[in-house]
Formats: sequence, C-alpha cells, structure tokens
Amino acid sequence: MISLNKAVAVVLLIIPSFSQAEQVDPQTGLIIDQGFDTVKKQCTVCHSAKLIVQNRATRQGWMETIRWMQETQGLQQLDQDTEQEILNYLATYYVPEAQGRRSPLVIDQWRPYKAN
Repeated sequence: MISLNKAVAVVLLIIPSFSQAEQVDPQTGLIIDQGFDTVKKQCTVCHSAKLIVQNRATRQGWMETIRWMQETQGLQQLDQDTEQEILNYLATYYVPEAQGRRSPLVIDQWRPYKAN
C-alpha cells in the first residue's frame, strides 16, 4: 500500500501541470493567451475561429494565408505590430502537428482502380 506521504507527493507533482494547461475560450475554441484578443477581433469578423483551429500552418504558411486574404478576400492591410502579434499567436498555437504513425502515402505510387 502506498504511504500517505508518497500519495501527497504524487498529487503535488501533478497539480502544476494542470494549472499550466492552456485555457480555451468556450465561444471561439481558441487558446487564450497573448494575442488571443487581437486574433479574435481581427479574424473572426470575417470567418469562424474553427478555420484557424482546423487549418494549421507554419508561420510562413500563416503569413501567406494573410496575404491571400488581403489579395482576394478584402482583408485590410494590418499594421506591422498587429500582424506580428497575430503571426506570433498562430505560430505558437496553431502549427502543424505530427500525424499518425507513418508518413502519408505518395499519391504517384497509387494505381488507378479498374473495375472488372
């Protein structure tokens, strides 16, 4: 049987990890941290925050997405500080994640399906 002191020590080791967990805004699903308010204000005016959460990208990818929205979707030019704050936030919390246990198959190795 585990002693009370050991049980307390284990609990004390676990508690800090829960307190450092990322808080998520229940309205948008975005992580609440530095830059959250700016992203919410600038991005969710035109589209759902789900687009951010679902479409992860590198910092360069997010910058290209912003440029695409400016060129084709009517997004206004952002001042440099605002753009950097948005990019810092997105590049911290919405970057590509490792997927699966193996690399995706290369499409050019697939053969077309032929029905008999």
